[in-house]
Amino acid sequence: MSRHLDPLDYQDEVTHDQLMTAFREYFRANQDWIARGTRSAGERSRYWLAQIRIIAKQRRQLIQQYRVHLDQQKQAKLNHKPTEAPHTGTN
Repeated sequence: MSRHLDPLDYQDEVTHDQLMTAFREYFRANQDWIARGTRSAGERSRYWLAQIRIIAKQRRQLIQQYRVHLDQQKQAKLNHKPTEAPHTGTN
């Protein structure tokens, strides 16, 4: 069940873009909260902080999965490396 995995499966820009969008939204919400100090502005800030945490967790998992994939590839190469014939000492 050795399926070739494209690094782009793990290094997709979707979660990165989502994270950046969530951070920009948090930044706006936080600026609003600083300026107004209202309850609803604080709720929006906390909402975006929660979204950042969720998306960052997903991104972290993708990065970890990619690292495991690379380690498995490296181990497979080491296991299939041809060995040299033993030297018998005769020419």
